[in-house]
Amino acid sequence: MIKERLRDLITKAFTQACSDGKMGPLTECPEPIIVEQPKLPEHGDLACGVALKLARHAKLAPIQIANNLAEYIRKTPEAKNGCIDSLEVANPGFINFRLGKVWLTDAIQEIILKKENFGRENVGQGKKVLIEYVSANPTGNLHIGHGRGAVLGSCLANLFDFAGYDVEEEFYVNDAGAQIAALGRCALAAYQRKLGKEVEYPTDGYPEESLTEYIDKVIEQDKDKYLSMDETEAIPAIGNATKKVIQDDQEKLLERLHITFDRWFSEESLHQANKVDEAMQVLADNKFTYEKDGALWLKSEGEERDRVLRKSSGDYTYLANDAAYHLDKFKRGYDLMINIWGADHHGQVPGLKAVIEALGYDKEKLQVVLTQIVNLNRDGKAVRMSKRRGTVVMLDEVMDEVGVDAVRYFLAESNPNNPINFDLELAKKQKRENPAFYIQYAHARCCSILRKAVEEQNDRETGETKPAVLTEEQLKSFEKEFEKDASLFLAVFDEAPEKFVYQKNLVMRLEALPDEVRDAAVNWQPGKLAHYAYDVANHLQKFYEESQVILPDNLPVMKARLGLIMATRQVLANALHVIGVSAPERM
Repeated sequence: MIKERLRDLITKAFTQACSDGKMGPLTECPEPIIVEQPKLPEHGDLACGVALKLARHAKLAPIQIANNLAEYIRKTPEAKNGCIDSLEVANPGFINFRLGKVWLTDAIQEIILKKENFGRENVGQGKKVLIEYVSANPTGNLHIGHGRGAVLGSCLANLFDFAGYDVEEEFYVNDAGAQIAALGRCALAAYQRKLGKEVEYPTDGYPEESLTEYIDKVIEQDKDKYLSMDETEAIPAIGNATKKVIQDDQEKLLERLHITFDRWFSEESLHQANKVDEAMQVLADNKFTYEKDGALWLKSEGEERDRVLRKSSGDYTYLANDAAYHLDKFKRGYDLMINIWGADHHGQVPGLKAVIEALGYDKEKLQVVLTQIVNLNRDGKAVRMSKRRGTVVMLDEVMDEVGVDAVRYFLAESNPNNPINFDLELAKKQKRENPAFYIQYAHARCCSILRKAVEEQNDRETGETKPAVLTEEQLKSFEKEFEKDASLFLAVFDEAPEKFVYQKNLVMRLEALPDEVRDAAVNWQPGKLAHYAYDVANHLQKFYEESQVILPDNLPVMKARLGLIMATRQVLANALHVIGVSAPERM
């Protein structure tokens, strides 16, 4: 990458300056050498301000240090052979660089060579990560809040995989306890009423209308099977049948959202394997439990209050089940575990951290990411979707209205700490202001340009059919040539500065993908890749407006620019892959 090459050049210049005694008492660099893109284009393409940090160590003025470094950089081959077009020192101690064409051509070639692997980094160094997300109760379908956690978890998993982690994705099925018992009671009543039996529907349970579509499926598969059962037998039986139908629907909906899990982990399986009892025994052995008023309590050192693990009724609490589940996670040997929860669960985080510590594990290996609410708007007004399904907005309804890719993009682009104002009308627009559409259109445009080079064209003025400029074999052969010779890309660039700037800017944004991936992975912000892709699409638009690509009378330029279009298409596809949005070839 260009930044790394420039950083290496500055490092060598510093070493030589030290050897010549031009860095005061310094013999090695005590500060990181950081190369960044300046905010203002008049300050160059890239800049380094390390002289400002070195001043106190070298006992020299920053401007003097910058001038000394610049002196050595100007003597390097890179400053003379077209890698660096110019450099200047600016107060109070910056070195500003303008790039030549050589490093830019190398950058395009690297993308062509690495293809779908361009941008992959090794931030994770193979560390094992488990991301648990969605984990909705199997008592109803998923709402838009679940959708936000689902998209964030999926994007984070894609990002971590792209950044060199060994990632697993898990859905924790809350299929034990009072909620499932309540589901069974409500399901049986709804089932009986559907089949003509006059019974009262529980007033303290799930809304009957929210179960209708699931009970219809239960009747379709099991007919009147549960009518003849004793209630004590029928409630758990139909509860499990309904739970299975709901879970299947959740799984299908998530697959439609481009999400699959390595594992659906059943809470009930913890009880069947006595793992909750085992976790309580570990806590007792570690002297972190005590009994009071017939209940079992967790002794929470440093916390405001102790927490109940087992009620006086003998039923385990959510915390006890979570203790067993997370003990199982730790035993599986992950280096990092991430839970993605809705912000309404923030009060559970301290208790979970406390129980992990009490179990004898490093609580910092578990991190909880909280997602804020999603507000749906249409024409500036809050929206409530289907009344039939209650007051919450269901995820499938939003997907039906705006499409899967728009849902993923708009839920992925925001920081999870901030609420989302999801504009339904914007998400449907096929215009530039809709970023999801605009990025996909940029990818499709690249594909269209490449097709145009090998397809017959109709002359709009004469109506005649013109032969294709190239054959498909020629276009494929170009790619092989690019892999061997980066200098072919020199023809991409115009001598005219007003055109060169757009060509250069596009290449610089393309080659920045590895930096963007690294930054996003370190900060756990996959949304950064959404914004990056939009920026690439903008630079492609400016390039396209200023630079003709299909030039039958100038094969070297056409060949080089088709290569740049190939590289742009690849970068857009790679960035879209991370956020789980499709990269269409036609729109």
